[in-house]
Amino acid sequence: MLIFPLLAGSVLSVQAQNPIIQTKYTADPAPYVHGDTIYLYTTHDEDDAEGFKMYDWLLYTSTDMVNWQDHGAVASLKDFAWNDKENGAWAECVVERNGKWYMYCPIHGHGIGVLVSDSPYGPFKDPIGKPLVWQKEHWNDIDPSVFIDDDGQAYMYWGNPNVYCVLLNEDMISCKSDVMKLHDVPEHYQEGPWFYKRDGHYYLAYASTCCPEGIGYAMSDNALGPWKFKGYVMAPTDRTRGNHPGIIDFRGKSYGFGLNYDLKNISIKEHKERRSVGAFPLHYREDGTIVESPYFKDVVVAPANTFNPYQKVQAETMAWGYGLKTIKRGVEDIVVTDVNANEYIQLKAVDFGRKAAHTMKMNAAAVLGGQIEVRIDDKKGTLLGTLNIMSTGSEETYRTFETRLKAVEGVHDLYLVFKGKAGKSLMNLDWWQMDNEPVGHVTYSRIVENGGTGKYPAIMSEVKGLEAHTVFMPQDLSAFNENNPLPVLVWGNGACSNSPWEHYKFLNEIASQGYLVIATGYLPKNDEVYHGDMSTAQQQIESIDWALAQNKDKKSPLYHKINTKAICASGMSCGGLQTLYNGADSRISAYLICNSGLFTDASLTIPNMPMPSKDQLKKIHAPILYMLGGKEDIAYNNGMDDYHRINHVQAIAINYPVGHGGTYRQAHGGEFRFPAIAWLNWQLKGDQEAAKWFTGNSPLLLQRKGWTMEKNF
Repeated sequence: MLIFPLLAGSVLSVQAQNPIIQTKYTADPAPYVHGDTIYLYTTHDEDDAEGFKMYDWLLYTSTDMVNWQDHGAVASLKDFAWNDKENGAWAECVVERNGKWYMYCPIHGHGIGVLVSDSPYGPFKDPIGKPLVWQKEHWNDIDPSVFIDDDGQAYMYWGNPNVYCVLLNEDMISCKSDVMKLHDVPEHYQEGPWFYKRDGHYYLAYASTCCPEGIGYAMSDNALGPWKFKGYVMAPTDRTRGNHPGIIDFRGKSYGFGLNYDLKNISIKEHKERRSVGAFPLHYREDGTIVESPYFKDVVVAPANTFNPYQKVQAETMAWGYGLKTIKRGVEDIVVTDVNANEYIQLKAVDFGRKAAHTMKMNAAAVLGGQIEVRIDDKKGTLLGTLNIMSTGSEETYRTFETRLKAVEGVHDLYLVFKGKAGKSLMNLDWWQMDNEPVGHVTYSRIVENGGTGKYPAIMSEVKGLEAHTVFMPQDLSAFNENNPLPVLVWGNGACSNSPWEHYKFLNEIASQGYLVIATGYLPKNDEVYHGDMSTAQQQIESIDWALAQNKDKKSPLYHKINTKAICASGMSCGGLQTLYNGADSRISAYLICNSGLFTDASLTIPNMPMPSKDQLKKIHAPILYMLGGKEDIAYNNGMDDYHRINHVQAIAINYPVGHGGTYRQAHGGEFRFPAIAWLNWQLKGDQEAAKWFTGNSPLLLQRKGWTMEKNF
């Protein structure tokens, strides 16, 4: 094993780790780089395959070239209604254009189809209901490779033993030209073309003449050739019966992918079509030609980035996991199964940072149960801790288990080594997460009303470092990232209470819709009235400060998961006055004033209650909604007067005849939750369907019994 230092006191193994996927048999790699992620699409050889037995297409992702997350099958032969073949899901290619993802799929003997999705993870649908290309006179239409040139023109190459090309229209689902058959087929060409451009040179890599197959390549100054053979990316050897190239640039380096039989060969020596994808570093000379690479198992792919153990990690993310299997649980979730004693999961280049990990959680299901040893640097390396996975009663009943860890800093390989009764499947694994905060950094948490009715069941928590605040957020943050961040609601309580005891059901319901909600005051641990000190307007500012800091903190579970440009300041009664007092804060992008309004006579002050004059309304700089309890609400006149004075931003006043107390204490916040969530979805998420609650000739809100509305636009 080769090691090299990264940080003082830390080591990282760089042994060759091919094939890169071990839980399934994979072939025909089609890597695609988008942002900071490699999307690796592959074909799938069934575990019992003798010949080619291929039903679907798989997806794996990585941000470091060594740790790969399994996303399962994202498309299958069943997605093509016009296809009647049960077998033949051959080598695919996937590209992104204008926010759409296009998958080109050969169905052996039935041409090449195309699927489209709004996401790289699917679902993929057939937009044309027929093959994109099908030359019925032969079976050559396999192995498509699609590339979009700098001028926007898309090309598709394919074929065995001939090479074909067609120009695609911008819609990517129709052909701009007739099918062209290349007359200058590159030397040693067999199949599996991989067409791309780099530094002004066009490349056509391919599986070389069988058998054995290496990876040959040709170059041209023109996208349509002529092509000149330049040599091998990887030469044929006795270890490469078949091959299929995929080539990318990622994080400033180049990489090649291909296929082999190395995974099968670990346990089965006779030939069967059970293939495995491998990867290798790729190097170019100054003239653009490629330096020939040794065989997969003779090279090292060093980590292109470190791995964060403090995020929620899906258990099916690994650099090595031979012997384990992965299966789909439900529609999208993937779990690790067939976990046996002495098998292990390895993750490479795990960065524990300079603030050592303290705890580790594992979400698992088990009938038998067992132990998971948490080790670094080797499967027999330093033991950090042991997770005891007890029986949960069934393989479908998941619980979260936790253990303390010995302090570890720096970058190390991580090993999760399974122990238990030999010959039996010990457990299934869903996800794990480490925590580098001292044990107890969340001093108290409580699940309210089963997490709410929204898509993202919420939890109510006290958070260390944010004194006298209560945080509501989705229990599972894995769905949120820079592309789908959490908008923020900062809340002030009625009576300036220093606890949201009266509003926590309402706030929890909002969080379950995909929001980070930060309320002033201490977490209510029961339904009793809070009799402590009053809150201050400054606590609402602290809420905003904390949200912004968490989004920047790499050690926070909310890192890069918060939309810092989508913050609504809100509050009820005295909390509404606190919100208006803070109204000039430029970080606020919307307001929601509940059962509140500025006093016409600011001298009618109440101790500790902010009482700005009506001039404060001029500092409101974003859309504002007043949600009042009708004429029975003691804040009705003040709130409506505020509304009528505001003409420089969009303003709406709505009333529901329930009085000053609103419906916050009712289940899930009662009737008030509906317009509140619609307002937030419109203002913070840009949801135009939600806007219909307040706009048009017949706003949806007014279709609900009891509501009235006024608006200044």
